[in-house]
Amino acid sequence: MTGFSVLPFAEDSLNDESRWIGRARILGPPLTRLPTLTVGLLGVQVLWSVEMSYASPYLLSLGLSKPLMAAVFLAGPLSGLIVQPLIGVLADNSKSRFGRRRPLIGIGAALCCVATLLFGYTRPIAALFTTPGSSSHDSLTIWLAILSIYCIDFSINAVQALDRALLVDTLPPSDQPSGNAWAARMLAIGSVLGFFVGEIDLPQWLPFFGRAQLEDLAVIASLLLVFTHLLTSICVKERILVATDSRAKGLKQEIYDIWNTLTRLPRVIRQICYIQFFAWLAWFPVLFYTTVYIGELHIRVSPSPADDISAIILEEEATRLGARALFYSALVALAANIIMPFFVVRAKEEVAILTPLQPKKLWSERVQVHLATLWAFSLFIFAFCMAATFIVSSVGGATFIMSVTGFCWAIAQWAPFTLLAEAILSHPATDEETASIYLEDTRSNLRSRTDDDGQDADETRHLVDSDLEDPTYSRTASPEQEEDDGYPRIMISHEARVSQIDINASSAQISHDASPHRLKKNLNGLSSQAGAILGIHNMFIVVPQFLVTGLSSIIFAIFDPQKSVLHGHHPGNAIPVDGTISTSGDAMRRILDPAEDTSVKTGPNSIAIIFWLGGVAAAVAFVLCWRLARKLKRR
Repeated sequence: MTGFSVLPFAEDSLNDESRWIGRARILGPPLTRLPTLTVGLLGVQVLWSVEMSYASPYLLSLGLSKPLMAAVFLAGPLSGLIVQPLIGVLADNSKSRFGRRRPLIGIGAALCCVATLLFGYTRPIAALFTTPGSSSHDSLTIWLAILSIYCIDFSINAVQALDRALLVDTLPPSDQPSGNAWAARMLAIGSVLGFFVGEIDLPQWLPFFGRAQLEDLAVIASLLLVFTHLLTSICVKERILVATDSRAKGLKQEIYDIWNTLTRLPRVIRQICYIQFFAWLAWFPVLFYTTVYIGELHIRVSPSPADDISAIILEEEATRLGARALFYSALVALAANIIMPFFVVRAKEEVAILTPLQPKKLWSERVQVHLATLWAFSLFIFAFCMAATFIVSSVGGATFIMSVTGFCWAIAQWAPFTLLAEAILSHPATDEETASIYLEDTRSNLRSRTDDDGQDADETRHLVDSDLEDPTYSRTASPEQEEDDGYPRIMISHEARVSQIDINASSAQISHDASPHRLKKNLNGLSSQAGAILGIHNMFIVVPQFLVTGLSSIIFAIFDPQKSVLHGHHPGNAIPVDGTISTSGDAMRRILDPAEDTSVKTGPNSIAIIFWLGGVAAAVAFVLCWRLARKLKRR
């Protein structure tokens, strides 16, 4: 999320007078550093679960029509498509004395907290301005609910993008797999936690928060979001971007730079984005329709209800079975996030001394695979599971398939972000890239670790006096004037290299020969633009959602014309695990329309058709990912 010069090109680097001060670090014991850095994603996931589980039924209970509800649910992809890239470039150029990410994380979390509380307490708040029970009260309640959902989506997408960028900024390439694995674990823990919290009768235990389940959930989710990000903001220290002499750019130029970045992405990053595009064409149907898919299988094999009460009971039982499958999937994802990092080869660390004698590999190292290979394997399993949904007809079989997708989901939440971070931080520059983007400073020389207390003092003085001029971190300083802060660097240029944390033992770098002309061009890299690139990457995740929604509408219109496209799950970039939604309204609709109930029992399973098409997209993603894995392993 860097300034509005999203990617520094050779000529741009020469005119940029930006300077950096301080170093990134995480307070606390080594064992707690990665959890502290990623715990904010746990709060994000819990809040996503609350919104995805309760937004749809709550809007329907307020009397909102389904076409209007579809427009409301466009907040998810719109926020991911617009907010994350823009917040990326804004944060990348931030010159706050508290860092580039943390101030905006605090603002975004505060706005999201207010919007979540508004969502939970729309009726009481509307009652402050209108008479309860009147038409004006109902209308105001609906508009407040819609406003809160849009505010939640836009703010939570910004917070999540900043959380990811903070991880990229703080960790070196060798620790990116571990950091992203912890991020995936936090998301999985948040999913499981959201499921259990949704199952508890909260008004009975927390009556002081409100009399409705949604009110209590809104308070709990808001508190978790604020507490987790407050912990991260206190314990994580960022590098500080000193005010530059460059002229600030306008919004038009910012948008142009985003487009310029998109068209000039390095090949590896571009391939990752393509893989994500096809993979998420398959993932979004799973996020939308898993509960309904399993519920319909249960209804197909169950006797027709004799009365209204039986119909409601059957529908609620079907929903619980779908929620149970999602819970199993969340448990599998959590287990995979804990176990699978041990089977992944760590990023190669360059060493100063190369010996011809290589130690014999341990048995644990022999079973390790490249992360891209593991990602490709998970996509293959995912494609197979999606194809199997077309022939499975039992609830048990469908539950097993969805549970297996938990493994695939764990890798999807971990592998692409790790590979993307490694590409941002350590992708080698080539001669072909000299005219566009340089990812690595080839001036790197062999350096030894020194004491960094002096730099910490510089950071402290900068926090007191923001006008301090420190030539050590000036881009215009000569290489002889540049002083190392005690940490080995991916890019030796102070404004290009990523801030690092000493989690593992330090490793030196191999020196590279470079011409003076090459040195002038490699003054900057992609590490400071991580936020903008992550935002562009997110665009390849949310755009498929528009396509899936349109495709689902066509399939439902052909095979199941009386089914709504939206089934109680809100679009987002995290799997919903709390599907315990009251569906009495849908049950009554089926009772009033026997023809629809007959189509459910005898007609083709339209959701299985969507899953099967998603499997085709996942197969394409597998082929692309396999090619990427072969390319990365040859490096």
